[in-house]
Amino acid sequence: MAQDMPRSQKRAFLEGEGDAWFARNVARLGHPENDIVVNAMEALQLEPKRILEIGCANGWRPAVLSQRLGAEGYGIDPSSKAIEDGRKRFPKLKLDVGTADHLSFDDNMFDLVIFGFSLYLVDPKDYFRCVEEADRVLADGGVLAIFDFLPPFPYANEYAHAPGVHAHKMIFSRLFTAHPAYTLISRSIKPEGADSPDRREGIDILYKRLADAFPGRPENWERGESKEPGQT
Repeated sequence: MAQDMPRSQKRAFLEGEGDAWFARNVARLGHPENDIVVNAMEALQLEPKRILEIGCANGWRPAVLSQRLGAEGYGIDPSSKAIEDGRKRFPKLKLDVGTADHLSFDDNMFDLVIFGFSLYLVDPKDYFRCVEEADRVLADGGVLAIFDFLPPFPYANEYAHAPGVHAHKMIFSRLFTAHPAYTLISRSIKPEGADSPDRREGIDILYKRLADAFPGRPENWERGESKEPGQT
């Protein structure tokens, strides 16, 4: 008899661990003055029309950013309880239960997409689906922000709150910068835990510009017929 396949991490969070995470952490949510993502976004002086946070909990962060940046706020999270709470607290937001590998939004819909400390809990086999979906909904000229662990090398450890679930830690922005349309424009690391590979958290901010990703033949650069990579 074939053995049952282990439950995917996506299913684990959709079927209860997402709600459990929200119950453990709800009291700590909603403090924008200390939030590395809010501070980084405001420092860029962005003027997005629409913002999406993937892994938004109850949507407190897109609520803050949409108000401060004058944008429409959207969010998805695997926790139905978090989404229910967010719909009550922030009725202007558009919040739905969902996961990063399938985004129910139109192509090029957002000027700013944020991964809110969630990619480390995604199954590694789903990474490229998540990249494809985030790229699909992010407009050319938009900004991608990834808040997550920033370890010196990829590794995994057990997730303490759910058997069979693992935390996979790596610099996730590298999944995007493999494509020349994405440029890492800044990195901020939280001072607490900065010296510990297992606790090193921060935010990578990337700019998407597909129109300039492939500038033409190198011999044309000197003649001025096309721009050298990195020029604007």
